[in-house]
Amino acid sequence: EAARRVAAGSNPEIATASSPQIAVGSEPGETNSTIGRLKLARIERSEPVIEVLELEDQQPEPDAKEDKEDKEDSEAARTLHARLRGLNFAEQIKLAGTGDINERILLERMYGKNVWEPLLRNPRLTAPEVARISRMGALPRVILEIIVSNVGWLQIPDVRRALLSNPRLGPDQITKILRLMPKPELRLVPTQTTLPFGVRDVARRLLRGEG
Repeated sequence: EAARRVAAGSNPEIATASSPQIAVGSEPGETNSTIGRLKLARIERSEPVIEVLELEDQQPEPDAKEDKEDKEDSEAARTLHARLRGLNFAEQIKLAGTGDINERILLERMYGKNVWEPLLRNPRLTAPEVARISRMGALPRVILEIIVSNVGWLQIPDVRRALLSNPRLGPDQITKILRLMPKPELRLVPTQTTLPFGVRDVARRLLRGEG
């Protein structure tokens, strides 16, 4: 050991080989392994930042095409409203019987009872539109009869429920609708307190076999 110390003192190369190597530009006392650990720690700490930046870069930009379509739809709705607002009574009736769904919905909202009957004569009328009209508490009996007379509409559960909720429905009309109901649906009617008492009473009698 003493010989090695003497040799190291006289031979700088031996001293360099036996001592830890210091990285260029590092602080005194930092070995290559220490520098390596520091670099690794810095890389690990920077990864989340890199991921966040990448995610931010991947955010989709607003779709200019969708914005354009929304503006066009809004403009079309305003144009339709302006066009229908100036219709006289005869024009209301005519358009209600032939118009498309957008025209029909707006006509019903704007003119109500004026267009109920011609709307119901429109062959393109949809089930939700029929149900909407059927719920109208101010619906005249003659209009209710048009709906109840259409067996195809009475096959639609939403239309049946809408009609039964209308307080202007007559006893004969109630019975006709309830007779077309499937038995499981009919059993639920007496328990539905939102329906008029007359409807629930007829349902009870039908279930007891009295109707």
